[in-house]
Amino acid sequence: MPVRFLGLSLLLMSGTALPSMARADDMANKCEALAGVAIRNVRIDTASLQQAGELPADPNSAMTGGSPRALAVSTHCLVEGKIEDRAGVGGQYGIRFQFRAPVDWNGRFLFQGGGGMDGFIAPAIGSVPVNTTTATPALARGYAVISMDGGHNGYDAAFAQDQQARLDLGFAAIGKVTNVAKDLIDEFYGRQPDQSVFMGCSNGGREALMAAQRFPLEFDGVVAGNPGFHLSHAPLAELWDVKQLMAIAPEVNGEKILAKALTQDDLDLVSRAVLDACDDQDGLKDGLINAYKSCKFDLESLRGTLEDKKLDALKRVMAGPVDAGGNSVYSDWPVDAGINAAGWRAWKLGTSENGQSNALNVVLGLASFSQLFMTPPTPSVDLATLDFGKAEQAVREVGGYFDANSTFMTTYANHGGKLLVFHGMSDPVFSASDLMTWYEKAEANTGDTEFSRLFMVPGMTHCGGGPAMDDFDPLTVMEKWMDSNKAPEQMAATGKSFEGTTQPICAYPKEAHYKGGDKTSIDSYSCQ
Repeated sequence: MPVRFLGLSLLLMSGTALPSMARADDMANKCEALAGVAIRNVRIDTASLQQAGELPADPNSAMTGGSPRALAVSTHCLVEGKIEDRAGVGGQYGIRFQFRAPVDWNGRFLFQGGGGMDGFIAPAIGSVPVNTTTATPALARGYAVISMDGGHNGYDAAFAQDQQARLDLGFAAIGKVTNVAKDLIDEFYGRQPDQSVFMGCSNGGREALMAAQRFPLEFDGVVAGNPGFHLSHAPLAELWDVKQLMAIAPEVNGEKILAKALTQDDLDLVSRAVLDACDDQDGLKDGLINAYKSCKFDLESLRGTLEDKKLDALKRVMAGPVDAGGNSVYSDWPVDAGINAAGWRAWKLGTSENGQSNALNVVLGLASFSQLFMTPPTPSVDLATLDFGKAEQAVREVGGYFDANSTFMTTYANHGGKLLVFHGMSDPVFSASDLMTWYEKAEANTGDTEFSRLFMVPGMTHCGGGPAMDDFDPLTVMEKWMDSNKAPEQMAATGKSFEGTTQPICAYPKEAHYKGGDKTSIDSYSCQ
């Protein structure tokens, strides 16, 4: 018996363990061989097989698109390198990238968009770009994933002195990195991907739209969240907001405090008022303005309730920036229940208790406007004398290659490309009104209403957050769409603000309406 048992053990080992070990060695060799792959203008710095384990949470996930939680991953090949390493104006440039290719590949490739002004390497895991989602990242689903820094190193706008660095961040890096990713996939797996997806939020959402607009044959699916598609003009709104709100900000020790221009009580008052006016128009008073198109809330109705100077400043902010003649130079904004959320304050007001504001409109808006979107770059901006009409003219040159606002996507649609866009109704940096206007033109000018879907999320601020159903999974929706060729009419969503409830986020222009029954069940709502 012992001999037979030993023989059986050896047989099992020879029949299972040894081939598995041989396969692991083969994949390790294939991965390491990528270090020697010759790709024009590409330097591979490292290529090594990473064993199955856990990747730590990314503390900067809200900016980078990394995972806010530790992520269990399978064995995969990690490749890091740089495209077009060069000395440029004011520093060293080139497009750094990180590529992860799982041994157990599902045949799909995902390009992970960046955030802010890029300038960093995010872990290439393909997190669904909603800060509040519980959806499984693409790498853990079996995707090969690539991320990049957009062509420069650093979070600030110093790179904007360099012409090519501007072009790379604007759009060019997307094509270059896509080519490298597909070359690496071919080398490692011996074939091209079955499906290619680009997914990102904020600037990553803008990059996603660029993928469909400037590289229409490269991707089968594009997921663009809260996209900064009109990026050159959004800083006009940021500076406009700062100017209006600083005018009413109280002084403390001789310094104006932007964060105190509108108190939390002020914003809560506005949120309650818009809910009182519009919440029940979808058939259910639940804290969500699902019938956002029919909501005609007028801020003027708060006259006598909100201090006059605060109301007037808020009205100017929500109406959007105008030139000296009163003509719009960007867009207006919908007034939504998420106006009192932390994410809205983070951009418009900040939380700083002193004169050094941490509002993102100040931190990112001023730098991007003066250094990136002005030609040539301008060291500083005087809000007191800024002519918004002239400023709008000044950003057009860069906007020509930075803005993902093309409405003619016939090639992308014709080859079967799918475009899924989602956006928060309470986004404080990229106007929901502006996006809906662009989307309608894009469908009309492309001549196809089935290649794209837009999902407006009531209450949601920028890439998640707010009193919203902001836990949803657009990547799974895209996967089903690509596989079935049937365009989605809704996305199932939950949210921490509405624990235990699932509702549909309906494809624009339809909205979710309560039809009766269990208020927590998605089956109790219809898209109409």
